Order: sequence, then structure tokens, then C-alpha cells
Amino acid sequence: MSRYKKQQNPYYQGDLIFIFGVFLIISIAAIYAAGQFGQYGSNAWMKQIVFYVIGAGVIGLLLYFDLEQLEKLSLYVLIAGVLSLLLLRVAPESIAPIKNGAKSWFQIGSFTLQPSEFTKIGIMMMVASIISKAGPKDQRSLREDINLLLKIAAWTVIPIGLIVLQDAGTGAICLFIVMVMVFMSGVNWKLITLIGGSAALVVALFLVLVIEFPHVANAIGIQNYQIDRVTSWMSDSNTSTQADSDKSWQVDQAVMAIGSGGITGNGVHNLKVYVPEGQTDFIFAILGESFGFLGCAIVVVMFFFLIYRLVVLIDRLHAFNRFGAFFCVGFTALIVIHTFQNIGMNIGIMPVTGIPLLFVSYGGSSVLSTLISFGIVYNASVQLTKYKSYLFNS
Repeated sequence: MSRYKKQQNPYYQGDLIFIFGVFLIISIAAIYAAGQFGQYGSNAWMKQIVFYVIGAGVIGLLLYFDLEQLEKLSLYVLIAGVLSLLLLRVAPESIAPIKNGAKSWFQIGSFTLQPSEFTKIGIMMMVASIISKAGPKDQRSLREDINLLLKIAAWTVIPIGLIVLQDAGTGAICLFIVMVMVFMSGVNWKLITLIGGSAALVVALFLVLVIEFPHVANAIGIQNYQIDRVTSWMSDSNTSTQADSDKSWQVDQAVMAIGSGGITGNGVHNLKVYVPEGQTDFIFAILGESFGFLGCAIVVVMFFFLIYRLVVLIDRLHAFNRFGAFFCVGFTALIVIHTFQNIGMNIGIMPVTGIPLLFVSYGGSSVLSTLISFGIVYNASVQLTKYKSYLFNS
């Protein structure tokens, strides 16, 4: 009997702990390898450990809340995110420096904070709360679905708009997350078609605006470096100019690095290809050169394992707590889009957008926001285990 109870300890979610540990090891190894280029200092890997330790502490604190309490905090988390984004826009350059034409960070000495990373958590929590209160899809009318969409739009248009003004890539990811959550909520297919068609039209108009009318794009706040990334990605290799070739240099270096790693890699002390932003945006290229195809395959498998675990959790949570289920939907969408985009730009099939590889890339704000979201998922899994144990014992 004692052995059975030990195995049923709800706070021990073995597969999630395994995922956490493996990603920590992968991240430290990759950042340590990239450290030889001196882009973020040779001790960046030690700072990453600190970020993970802080994240683990936050996960522990989150376990003191149940899902109902977390849902009640959704509004406050989102409002805090919006206020931080507004503060960033009016903050002086001494604490909010302009980089690449945009103010995206608070920086006080060596301490940096990117508000958009934490605002994503508030968006996912708030949308999950709105959907959970709307009731099951088979009990909603078309009018109720329209009201649901209007509520979601009312609470997300301002934070996503503020994020887009700072970083179009992060804003697009937030929009993708919301769309996935709306789709999974079971909204009427006619509305889904309308939303999907509208989104496709907006993307098409954006590309036309950026490529054909760059001056107009500048006028509405799109920066030259963002235009360069899109035009570089869209350019055909046979017709690209020298300027386009220069813009694609980062991707060329990343592809060369991955190719030079072969099957088993060159090791963490013997990197031969210089990769810019190797500890952040192009860390997958560092993994490819250091550990080869096998190392990259392990990373991809780990992300598939995480996504599979999330999908299973969503299915089991839905009948127990809809807020928890839909937050997991949002987190799954976040993992999918970040992984696809980051690995895609490392191998040259996606534009360079500065999107990190979650759990792996170096960065305090990105790591902490990811682990906070992971902590809510972990909490949901714990609560579900407790619920199942209660049903079994009763």
C-alpha cells in the first residue's frame, strides 16, 4: 500500500521533470559551446543555470495555488503586462535603450527585462479564462460565439498591438496563439473561416506593403531591419542582389555550421564556423555543429515528446478544468510556433525574426516566462492527479 501511495504522489510528475532536466542540460551544453565566440561572455551558461534555478523556484511557488485561484489572477497578470508595455514606451532611453529601432527592453545596469515575454502569459491566461466561462461548444449559439470572439478581441487587441509596436515577430506569435485557442474552443466553423480568411488577407497585405511600399511601412512603425528580414527571405537565389546576400549571411553561417557537424558533431570545444547570435537566435546551429545530426535529432524528439505530453494533458484536463486545458492549448501553440520558426530560420526555410528556441536559447526574460508557463502546466497536471486520486479513493 505504501508503495502505491508513493507512486501516486501528485507533486511528482516524472515525465515533466524529465523534460525540464533534459532541456536544462541541452541548454547549458549549447550555450557553453557558443561561449567560445564571446558574444555574451564565456560565463553565459552559468547565468542560464541561475535563470533555470529561479524558474524552478517559481514553479514551486505556483504549486501553492490551485487552478481556480490562477484563473482569478488572469486579469491582474494581463493588466500588469499592459502597464509594463506602456511604461516601456514612455521610459527614457537611459533605462529603455533603443535597439534596432525599437524599445523592447528595460535595462538597469546588467539587469534586463523584456515585458512582452511576460505579457504573453497574461494573454494566454485571460483568453483561457474567457473561453472556460463561455461553456462547451455544443451548448453555445452563433450569437454566443460572436460574443466570445468580441470578448477575446477586446482583451487582446491592446496588448498584442503594443507588442507589435516593439517586436512584430513576438506580436505575430501572440496572435497565432490566440487564433489556435479560439479554434480549439469550438467556435462555429463559419466564424473560423471568416477569421482565417481575414488573417490570410492581413498577412498578404503586410507582405505587399513591406516589399512594394517600404516607405509606407516605415510610416506605420515597421522598422527597416524588419523589412530587410522579409525581403531577404522572399528573394530568389538567382535574382537576389548583393544587399540581399549580405542580409542572408546569418542564415548562410547557420546552415554551414549545421552541415559541418556531420552525424556526431565536432564537440563543444572545436566549433569551426562563426555563428552570430549563437547563444540565442541561432543556438540550433550551435547544437548542430557541436553534436551533429544526432544531437539535433534528440532536441527535436524532446520537443515532440513535450508536445505529445501537452496534448494528452489537454485531453484529460478538459472535463476537469477548462481553464487549465485551454491554457495548455495556448502553451502548446507557443512551443510549436517557436520551435518551427527558430529551427526553420536556422536551416534557411523561414525568415530571421529573432525568435528564440524555448527552453534552450540564452536569455533571462525568455527562460523565466517559459518556465512560469511551464509551471502553470505542471500545476495543472498535479491538480489533475489529485482529482483522479480523490475519485479513486472515494
